[in-house]
Amino acid sequence: MTNIHGVGFISTGGVYNDFKIVDGKPRVSSMTYLQDIGEGNVTGHTAWSKIGFTPTMNTTDSDVWSAAGLYVFPTAATPMAVIGGANDDGTPALYAGTSTGGSTTSLIDTGKNFTTPTSVVAGDCIVLEAAGTTPEWGYVTSLTSTDQLNVANGFSSGGTGSGRTYSVIRKALSTGAQAVKIEYLDATYASKSEIVILNGAAEVNLVGSPFRINSLRIIATGTGNAAGSALSLKAQTPTATIYSYITAGFTRARNSVYTVPTGKTLFVVQFSAAWATTGNANKEYARIYTRANIEPSTGFLTGSLFYPFTEISTQNNTVLVHLEIPTKLLAKTDLKISGIATATGACSTVLRGWLE
Repeated sequence: MTNIHGVGFISTGGVYNDFKIVDGKPRVSSMTYLQDIGEGNVTGHTAWSKIGFTPTMNTTDSDVWSAAGLYVFPTAATPMAVIGGANDDGTPALYAGTSTGGSTTSLIDTGKNFTTPTSVVAGDCIVLEAAGTTPEWGYVTSLTSTDQLNVANGFSSGGTGSGRTYSVIRKALSTGAQAVKIEYLDATYASKSEIVILNGAAEVNLVGSPFRINSLRIIATGTGNAAGSALSLKAQTPTATIYSYITAGFTRARNSVYTVPTGKTLFVVQFSAAWATTGNANKEYARIYTRANIEPSTGFLTGSLFYPFTEISTQNNTVLVHLEIPTKLLAKTDLKISGIATATGACSTVLRGWLE
């Protein structure tokens, strides 16, 4: 069987037509549809992936995330905090304030002297509007003057450094993580994000109250360039429930749990899973499966009731599944990967697809 990935159209006059309709069909491209999405050529489509890992998949049903065990979804918008270890510290900020000018590659504050008493140096991180509408960050490359910091590679979302609240984190302050970015959904399933500057082993509260956590990543580190200790995104004390987790020595949460934002549809086209026993020579195996709280035939959201969608069995091996018909998951659907094994082992997973 031949897979045809593109079709050319020639008019009766022999003129080749380069159609750009894509979703409305017909579609003309020299590459596959997924490659077009990956390159950003398909309007309204965003490449999507989700990695997961658990060190202790065993004979009890568990979900694939770094903290191990079963994942508990919040039942409502929840005040949360981030906590790390003593070396995971970006506090206090070297400088902070509201910029008086700047561009996409600079920040100016005429009220500051960025060289006194401690000079900002290349590699230090600038966080802009940590809990604002569009929090972003950039890395200092040089100082043009005592009141201008340059970020040659720009700020993370392409924004300007002018008229923004900011904090400068000194890279040499610590060895571990210094700031993290949380991408979450609020109670209406709308996408939000927030940057939190860490304070070692002390909890740092988020300003927002997440309902679903979709991503937790380190965006600034000390000299070790990774988390010095495990980082937990959890309900504020006295509650201890963890909602995302970064393993010490890593830079992002490996959490297979994801919720589709309002106004979006997720299409999953690839599922890979690996499992291996740890210190066990017997021929053991694991069942690993994607699950979502959506009824497979009707698309009806089912709350705490999860249905399996794709399942594999593996024995000290990696299995890659290409879904010729993508799994379609509607807005507000909770997705996760779970598994159960005949013996304790480590499991890693990857899901790939697109959002539209």
